[in-house]
Amino acid sequence: MIWSRALLFFSFALATSLQVNAAVADSPETNVAGELRVAYRTDDKPVSFLQDGKPTGFLIELVDDISRRLGLRVTYVSTTFAAMVPAVQNHQLDTAAFGVLVTPKRKAVVDFTTPVGYGQAQLVSRRNAPLAAIEGADGKTVAVTTASALIPLLQKIAPKVTIKEFPNIASSTNALIAAQVDGLFTGNATAGHLVEQHPELTATQTVESGINALPVAKDRPKLLAAMNQALASAMKDGTFTRLFVKWNGSAMAIPQRLFSDYPGMPQPAPDAAHAAR
Repeated sequence: MIWSRALLFFSFALATSLQVNAAVADSPETNVAGELRVAYRTDDKPVSFLQDGKPTGFLIELVDDISRRLGLRVTYVSTTFAAMVPAVQNHQLDTAAFGVLVTPKRKAVVDFTTPVGYGQAQLVSRRNAPLAAIEGADGKTVAVTTASALIPLLQKIAPKVTIKEFPNIASSTNALIAAQVDGLFTGNATAGHLVEQHPELTATQTVESGINALPVAKDRPKLLAAMNQALASAMKDGTFTRLFVKWNGSAMAIPQRLFSDYPGMPQPAPDAAHAAR
């Protein structure tokens, strides 16, 4: 009887081990087997940020969903924006819960998933000293996050503006409020949140910046393909739409080009923004 129980226990343990090993073997290659290690930012509401000691936000929840579909556990690692792409390139992390702007320079060192958005940057300034447009801000100083692809865009459209780089949105915002800079150039979702949180600020001109996607190391083609498949499923079954509305409300609309990129992707319900609040 004792031997029978021991044999039964051994058989169960062996079967469980085989199932786990098979699941890991079927998972796309990651830096740590069975785990998706993801860069995120702690201060970029509503995209990714820290709340009650836990990572959360629009792209955090989207990456959670991707990880679930891939059968991977997810671990988030706080990084600066400047460190995100190098960390993926060098296999310190697998991807980032951030809509990284796709540029030729970045495409040379990492691959990108299909789009998760189309970036729009917005100019933020103080209400008591507003900047109506970046092109008319000659001689002014504008804050931008270090290593942001918005820097060359700003240099192109407003060459006479002085760019001052800051490590994160929080330090840029503090500098703007303290009148150490005249404006702040950032993504429109972040800009909308800043204006909501700081009534003394105003958002004016919007400039289209390009495709946003998730970075993946160039020697991880299976992971890239798996993430693209998971993204396509999330787009088709309405997960992306639901999360976008939840985190952006009625302040932003899903870029129309995403509906072309993912045929069959559902439009938000007319009252979805109200229901999500």
